[in-house]
Amino acid sequence: MKFSKILLTVCLILTVSISYSQEIKKTGGYARLNGMGANPYVIDPYFNTVNPAWNAVYNNFILGDLGSAAGKPFSAGGYGQYLSTSFQVGDQWTLGGILARSDFNGMSIALLDPGSNGSISPSYPGVVSTVNNLISGGGVIPLDNNVELIGTYSFGQSAVGLGVAYASTSNEFTPPTGGSSEGSASQIGFNLGLISDVTSTLKLDLGASVIMPSASFEPDTLNETSASQTIITVNGRAFWELNDNLQLVPLVLFSTESGSIDSGGASTGSVDMPSFSWFQFGVGLNYQVGDFLLAGGAIFSTSSLTRPALSNVSPELTEGEKMFPIWNIGAEWNMIDWFV
Repeated sequence: MKFSKILLTVCLILTVSISYSQEIKKTGGYARLNGMGANPYVIDPYFNTVNPAWNAVYNNFILGDLGSAAGKPFSAGGYGQYLSTSFQVGDQWTLGGILARSDFNGMSIALLDPGSNGSISPSYPGVVSTVNNLISGGGVIPLDNNVELIGTYSFGQSAVGLGVAYASTSNEFTPPTGGSSEGSASQIGFNLGLISDVTSTLKLDLGASVIMPSASFEPDTLNETSASQTIITVNGRAFWELNDNLQLVPLVLFSTESGSIDSGGASTGSVDMPSFSWFQFGVGLNYQVGDFLLAGGAIFSTSSLTRPALSNVSPELTEGEKMFPIWNIGAEWNMIDWFV
C-alpha cells in the first residue's frame, strides 16, 4: 500500500420528508460501506443497486455520492459519482431511479459494460473494447451514462422492486468522398428484488439481475463486426436476530457471464467470448448498542475465467481464483444527530 496516496471519499446525503425509525436510519451510501471495510453485513441505501426493493424502505429519499479522488485535490469530479432517488407514490408504491457513469462502483445493472470496468478479478473483456480491437480504429464510443428506473410495491411485511436500466452510444462517419461507417453500443439491464420480514426475527434480502451489453461496427464494405454478452447475477442475505443487539448475517452471491463475437471481415462467423463465473458465501455478525455499530465477517470466494479454444492457435484455457477468508470488519458511532 502506498501511503503517499490519499483516498478522499465523500458522500452527500440529501433527504426529503425524513422520518427516522429505531431500526433503519435514512443515512449511508458507498462511502459509509467503504469506511466500514467494504462491509456487506449492514443495512444501507447503497444496496438498492443490487436489490431495488430497498427503495421501499428508503422512500422519499435522495442520495448523491460525490465519488472519490486519490492523490490529488477533488476538482473536476470524483470517481464513482452517482445519484439515487426514491419517492412515495400512494400508500404502497414508490418510483425512483439511479443515474450512474461508466465508473460506477459495484456489480449492478447500473454498471456499464462490466468487462471494460475492470471491477472483477480475473478480468474479462468488455464488448466495446473487443469490437474496437478487432477493427483497429476505435469506431465504437464507450458507454458512459446510465439511467435506471426503479419501482417498488409493498404488501404486508414485504416489498418487491423492479429496476430497468438503459444506455447507448452511436458514432456515424460519412466522408464527403462517399461511403460511410457506423459504430454503436447499447446495454439494457433488469433487476428484481424482494425484502421480507419472514418472522419477527428473520429478514430476507433477495435480488437477481441480468445485464445485456452489445457493440457493433458496420463499415462501408465488408461485414459488420459485433460482440454481445449476457451477465446474470443472483444475491441474497438474511438478517437473523439472535437477541435485541446481535444479528447473524449469512450472504451468498453467484454471477455468470457469456458472450459471442462476429468478427466481420469478408465472411461471417460467430465465436464464443471468454466466459466467467463467480461464487461467494459468507457469514457475519451485526452488533448494535445505542448509537454504536460493529459489523464484520468472513467470505469464501471462488471465480473462474474460460477462454475458448482457437483452431490451430491455442487450446481452451481456464484460470481461476479461490480466496478465504476475506475479512470485512468495521464500526461506526453516531456521535451527534447529524454526524457519524
